[in-house]
Amino acid sequence: MKEQSKHEELLHGYIGILSKIQHYREMAGLAHWDMATYAPKEGKGIRSEAIGTLSTEAFKMSVSKEIERLLTELSKEEHFNILPEKYQKSIEKDIKHLEKFQKIPEDQYRDYVILTSKAQNVWEKAKADNDFNTFEPYLEKIVDFNQRMAELLGYEGHPYNALIDRFEEGMTVKKLDTTFSELKEGIQTILRKIQKSSKTPNKRLESVNLPVEKQKILSELVLTKIGYDFDAGRLDESVHPFTIGLNPKDVRVTTRYQENFFKTALFGTIHEGGHGMYEQNIPMELFNTSVGSAASTGMHESQSRFWENVVGRSEAFWKGLLPEFQALFQEEVQDITLEEMVEYINLVEPSTIRVEADELTYSLHIILRYELEKDLIEGKISVKDLPKLWNEKMKEIIGIEPKDNREGVLQDIHWAGGMIGYFPTYALGNLYSVQLTEALKKDIGDFSSHIENQNFALIKEWMVKKVHHRGNLRTAEELIEEITGERLSVKPYLSYLDDKYKKVYQY
Repeated sequence: MKEQSKHEELLHGYIGILSKIQHYREMAGLAHWDMATYAPKEGKGIRSEAIGTLSTEAFKMSVSKEIERLLTELSKEEHFNILPEKYQKSIEKDIKHLEKFQKIPEDQYRDYVILTSKAQNVWEKAKADNDFNTFEPYLEKIVDFNQRMAELLGYEGHPYNALIDRFEEGMTVKKLDTTFSELKEGIQTILRKIQKSSKTPNKRLESVNLPVEKQKILSELVLTKIGYDFDAGRLDESVHPFTIGLNPKDVRVTTRYQENFFKTALFGTIHEGGHGMYEQNIPMELFNTSVGSAASTGMHESQSRFWENVVGRSEAFWKGLLPEFQALFQEEVQDITLEEMVEYINLVEPSTIRVEADELTYSLHIILRYELEKDLIEGKISVKDLPKLWNEKMKEIIGIEPKDNREGVLQDIHWAGGMIGYFPTYALGNLYSVQLTEALKKDIGDFSSHIENQNFALIKEWMVKKVHHRGNLRTAEELIEEITGERLSVKPYLSYLDDKYKKVYQY
């Protein structure tokens, strides 16, 4: 009885600390969301300080002597063996976190959080002004911290391994180099076939302006159809679209509208909706544990890329949605045909802007960023040289050059937010998304008919059961093999792309 009482006391203490950490993170997340959406410009500097304080308090608790004591006791056989799996996995993850992040000084962590919060505001203005020089000193400090953090966290092989492991547990430079080499070659092969094709897809929609107010209606309509729960979520606007899950009952997604390019908002909204549904369907029984999150950032991206591309850019999706699209935009494009729409949304035209890239060349943008990040962390290149190196790599990998830094090195917010190691997960998400689709098709039958009939509930339920409800109980590599019977592979994705573009470009 005494041992049971001690066990319950330890578990209660552990859960209590995790709850407090979550509360601090939730409030920091809310402050960040507000800063990116509605906060007045003059207040953003002070807000950065508040985010720094909240995030540092959460960090301090996650590496505290108290949680170390509780983890040490709970990991003993007499306690660990009688715990439910969710607590066993949570403890294992927290021990790994503790061993690594206790090495990072608390004051340095706080300074870094404040730095990245401020850097995001500086980046926003620097991008608008096409002024890399203003942003450069902030990025230099961010890169320097990440180089030092890699050394503190420890790694085998390449220092970049320490950083990507934060987003994709178990992923390494060695694996990425092999995967991305195959992916780059495969995409460039398909691109060459398209460029040699005599087929010219219809681009009439490029010359049509669609009112933003109507686009907002479309975004909400599509999010509702695919299963995003507006009783547990919001849709707002920001300079750079993002999703933040404060908790499963409060998930915020944002998008960006352009009157003369409706694909930005529509597919950006669907993309973030995929992230949002993942966050909304993490089981509450896993919430407030360290497995109450996505399996990895790459698995998170698999959900957004699945809904955005596999579903949203399919002919079946537009067979179902086109009548409503025509009714909403009857003054602008009432006579648009299904063939025109499918050709337009699957148009392949290499772009300098990642978030506006076509589905085929999107991963090439990720590989460009990965190669630069890897060299930055290894110290092979300097921040001051990034604009020139960026333009050279874009020419080499994608075949085009940015006209300025606004559509080159300044286009993404990720480095300003300190998210070095994050970019590869976008391409990994593409690969996971198609492997999941193949497994989904085997389980639910006629996939295209379900999409055409807007039976998205069945598709969502499969993803919820197979992916969302698993939380972080498995790594992404373990989860993809468990669901599909196969390890991470490039081949299914390349086959999917080739099949799609053969139909569009008739090569």
